[in-house]
Amino acid sequence: MLHQGELLTLQRHFQYHIQNAVPVEVRRGSTHVDMGVLTAVDESFAELQGTLYNRKVFTFISRPGY
Repeated sequence: MLHQGELLTLQRHFQYHIQNAVPVEVRRGSTHVDMGVLTAVDESFAELQGTLYNRKVFTFISRPGY
């Protein structure tokens, strides 16, 4: 669905990554915060391996192949 380096912005982007276990990178501004597989998502938060990230504060980037 999304290519390497594309931003996850829509709910369906997050759902696709959860269903297919596609890794994502979490960034805050230009700073790398985390990388891994999403385990849950709603309109406000995304859970990555047990840690909740606010979708308005953090940026999520598709990283297939990691």
